[in-house]
Amino acid sequence: MSDQVPVDFTVGSVVAGYRLEERIGQGGMAMVFRAHDSRLDRQVALKILAPRLATDDAFRQRFIRESRAAAAVDDPHIIPVFEAGESDGVLFIAMRYVRGGDVRSLIDRTGPLPAHRVAELIAQTASALDAAHARGLVHRDVKPANMLLDTRTVAGRPDHVYLSDFGLSKTALAATSLTASGEFLGTLDYVAPEQIEGQRQLDGRSDLYALACSAYEMLGGEPPFRRDQGVSVMYAHLSEAPPLVRARRPELPAAVDAVLSRALAKAPEDRYPTCRDFAAALQQALGLGPSATDAGTDEAALSLAAADQARTAAAASSAAAGTPGEREPTQPQTDRLTAPGSAEPGLARAGSATAGLAAAGPAEVGLAGAGSASGTGATSAWSPERQQQRRRWWRSPAPVAGLCVLALAAAGGGYALAGRGHHGGARTASTEPTAPGCTATSAMATARASNLTRVQTRRATTGGSPFGVFVAPGGQYYLVTIGNAVAVLRSGAGLSTSLVRTIQAAGADEGAAFTPGGRFLVAAGGSGATVIDVADAEDGAPGADAGKLTSHGSGAAEVYVTPDGRYAFVSLQTSNELAVFNLRSALADGFSAADLVGYVPVPAGPVGMTSDGTWLYVASLSGKLSVVSLARAEHNEPDPVVSTVPAGCGSVRALISRSHQVIWVTDSRADALLAFSVPKLRTDRAHALLAKVMVGATPVGETFVDGGSTILVADANLGGPSGAGPTVAVVSAGSAPDGGPSLLGYLPVGSGPTQFAVTAGGKTVLLTLEGAHQLEAVAVRTLH
Repeated sequence: MSDQVPVDFTVGSVVAGYRLEERIGQGGMAMVFRAHDSRLDRQVALKILAPRLATDDAFRQRFIRESRAAAAVDDPHIIPVFEAGESDGVLFIAMRYVRGGDVRSLIDRTGPLPAHRVAELIAQTASALDAAHARGLVHRDVKPANMLLDTRTVAGRPDHVYLSDFGLSKTALAATSLTASGEFLGTLDYVAPEQIEGQRQLDGRSDLYALACSAYEMLGGEPPFRRDQGVSVMYAHLSEAPPLVRARRPELPAAVDAVLSRALAKAPEDRYPTCRDFAAALQQALGLGPSATDAGTDEAALSLAAADQARTAAAASSAAAGTPGEREPTQPQTDRLTAPGSAEPGLARAGSATAGLAAAGPAEVGLAGAGSASGTGATSAWSPERQQQRRRWWRSPAPVAGLCVLALAAAGGGYALAGRGHHGGARTASTEPTAPGCTATSAMATARASNLTRVQTRRATTGGSPFGVFVAPGGQYYLVTIGNAVAVLRSGAGLSTSLVRTIQAAGADEGAAFTPGGRFLVAAGGSGATVIDVADAEDGAPGADAGKLTSHGSGAAEVYVTPDGRYAFVSLQTSNELAVFNLRSALADGFSAADLVGYVPVPAGPVGMTSDGTWLYVASLSGKLSVVSLARAEHNEPDPVVSTVPAGCGSVRALISRSHQVIWVTDSRADALLAFSVPKLRTDRAHALLAKVMVGATPVGETFVDGGSTILVADANLGGPSGAGPTVAVVSAGSAPDGGPSLLGYLPVGSGPTQFAVTAGGKTVLLTLEGAHQLEAVAVRTLH
């Protein structure tokens, strides 16, 4: 059956005795009609669920049970559900038809709402939520669009709010295998951190978090963590403190930020106990009356919010007084190299404002605003100190610039690491490396001489910015993932290229991998990958697009193909899982849904992958490195993830050494390159981290050169020192685990360096420049 609601459900159709009169809404799981109930001669809102949901027996049974439970909740602000059930294989919900639109549309029309109106809307919605929570129901998708306004309200009286979508029974959906197929429960702008992490046992505090996001939007005009890319929004929910709403509306009382900060705490136990407690605290903070609870507004919370604002103002003042302005773009210098300790004045970093990697678009990096408030709140059972103690280390927004500067100075510049060594040096407690925090500083070096030339990828023809570059067998052709296509370039004399053709491949703007021997390129995109016949692509022959590997997930980022070419793994960064495909079967028998073997759930935001042929190592944007048994995953066996270790707070790419003893992970949020012992990832996780090398700002791609003795790291330098520009960091792979100086210097490159490929013979490295829409070629001989 189709994943979508059938098109034959049109105006005039009859479903379960309801005649459809007007389609008034549609989403990924349902379509909503205004319909007429001929039995009782009334209008209803009829929600028809997608047929694929009805095919799951567990969902169907629990849907009916949960929908009826929601209908039984007695609260005037929960949308009345008249009927929920199944008719001729169609799941439906009939509920009261509300004519006044929703709060989302109201904000779109008017912008931020008056404080008294926000307090009224939140109080009524809180009443509905607490009533449902008392019956064991969790909404999971609280947002302004689900707050309906009844136009029958008497003039001069407060709006009457109905909370809708309890009947969709996301609790039922979460309890079935459907969520493992990429069904994300919630809306990213309002989703609680524990929902992003995939915790199944949610309670009313997750709804409270979403309600607080909604309150912030009503007051400030947009949600607290508005970003261009979905992964950046998830990052912000997981690791960034909420911004001050008073930055948008200075006339609001300072107490409002304290209340919102507590309600938006990362840990559920640090939030208000109930939604009504939050609503009452917000009402009091807005100066609209006494709190309905005993809480009051905590002085410590107000003091912390005020201190945050003071730090923000001080930082802004300092930046205005002493930070050099943006330099005009210049051609990179290529005539010198200095050691990291002898960086030019103005290039030493005083702190990074880097936020997360928004890898939903081709490795674009989103920046969070500085000066965000720390979590605050108020009751005798809660304090900012307790929240900080419970917050996982990779979520902490506290700056660690001072510590990193000390580490760099002690190490001789440019890195901070502890050596295990191959010379008998034993690690001591004082030298044990620790993973970096979410902001960092790193010494910057001037450029070393190199032979750099630029090669246009002709963006006007390909229609997008280059992300991944891959050298085809023989070395005469380069394949570049670029927008919704793969560009085929022919190499020429003097590092020049010419465009041969582009192959349309929807969503193929991320990573890719060759099959053994290089006959096929498997390019990640959308919910899976496009498989391209390399020879046909080079010859311009039709049918270069061999087929599509498709899952129910989303956010395909990287591909790993097993050494025997039988299986392909695709990391699905917005679905928090790996899709496993039988590639050999797809190529032999034709591509179909049967090619999907199964899914491997992993920590939030999986992106980079590398393997030693037995274990797959997965770097996740949430700051985790997971070890996956290839054999278990290929046979869809339970528990394929055998180990997970902290890996900074923005892990992007993973690279394994030729000896299969060390894995290198780029951490885009800590400006670091992390080295892990492969054996200890499974046997001694607490001591698996061998080294951390502080490189340039926002590192993304990495590659080995010089036979594996040197690593190049692409630093986009987002949030780095003004005027420093993007670079490629040159790192000694042998020195870092041994405790020796490891950061050799930097190469200035064009805008948006992302991914590398080494040409045949290893003499030249290609680098994609997303921002410049170019490739850049680096002559490796100059890096010795």
